[in-house]
Amino acid sequence: MSKTFRIFNRFSILVVICCVFPNCHLDNIIDIITNPDNVSTPCPTYEWEYRTPAEVGFDVDKWDEWVNSMTLTGHDSWGQNPEDNFGLVITKDGYIVAEFGNVDMTSQQSASVGKAFAGLTIQLAIDKGLLNSADDPIQDYWTGEGELDHPDKYMDQGFHQEITFRNLDEMRGGFPISNGWRWSNCQQVPAWADCSGSPSDDNFAHRPPGEYHYSSGGRWRLHQALTKVIGTTMKEFLDQELFCKIGIKAEDWRIESGQVLHDSLDWYPNMPGYGLFCDPPYIIDGHEVQGGGGWVFMSAKDLAKIAQLVANQGAWNGEQVISNTDFLYNHNGGNGSSLWGDPSTGIACGQVTTLGIKNAQNLSEAVLYISSAKLDNLLE
Repeated sequence: MSKTFRIFNRFSILVVICCVFPNCHLDNIIDIITNPDNVSTPCPTYEWEYRTPAEVGFDVDKWDEWVNSMTLTGHDSWGQNPEDNFGLVITKDGYIVAEFGNVDMTSQQSASVGKAFAGLTIQLAIDKGLLNSADDPIQDYWTGEGELDHPDKYMDQGFHQEITFRNLDEMRGGFPISNGWRWSNCQQVPAWADCSGSPSDDNFAHRPPGEYHYSSGGRWRLHQALTKVIGTTMKEFLDQELFCKIGIKAEDWRIESGQVLHDSLDWYPNMPGYGLFCDPPYIIDGHEVQGGGGWVFMSAKDLAKIAQLVANQGAWNGEQVISNTDFLYNHNGGNGSSLWGDPSTGIACGQVTTLGIKNAQNLSEAVLYISSAKLDNLLE
């Protein structure tokens, strides 16, 4: 069938639609007629299926012993979660094996687990041709000139000139700050950095990139640069390019903006001013800069889908939805949250504010071949 004939058929149908629905928009109609290949399809529906521990090959006696030995509770998330809500999902080969707590809860954020979302964004940007390489200097895509609040912070100045997307993702960018509350009191300052007591003013590279230092401030700069690269918000990008394909609905999760973190001194009630390292800009090319330190509100059940994607090495229902590279990774959150998947066994978990079982690699000791697990070492 020729493209002209296909366009004629679409035009005929749309004329009928407009007669029935006179409020339809002409711009949308013209776009569909002239660019028929750009018509989007709805997101597929994906619902977890369930299997028993025995059906996925676990030793049932050991599994029961392990589960019965645990007392799961909620992490208070530094005052954010006073009711100690929690959720934990364990999956294998795409099936849910166990659920604990409220696995559909989205009222609690997962702290640094959201750092894994930056890795997904980097790889998807590469897959789509928006980013040539994670080893490109950030200044090739965004300098921050006229947007960052001091010229010394511009990505084409000083130590920043050498910083790559990989440097900031791996926290090797020379940024020293991870907690605005502590930095305001000049606590946890590395020997190579200078503290003025202002987390926003001090959020820049204090040394050349290369050496590792945990820094949510550096991750915030990464999210600013990525917002420039992808030309939209991180949430919209992930929804469209990935989460839609694995059954995570856009309305079921959110990621907080850096401006909210900066302006909300009581974000963590027990750490007032935590987000003060989030320096402007907060909007880039009209798009809100989101995340940085984490700050994703997503259920344990949906986090488990991302973890299962990690275990599947980027494949979902037989389709390679994201390239399998080192940017598809697991991450923990300091508030008892985690996203963890193991390609060697197909086992994965999504965990939100859950205490009573250790995160990530220690969880693997429990569920990888339960018959050999050493139960004494698994409980916090």
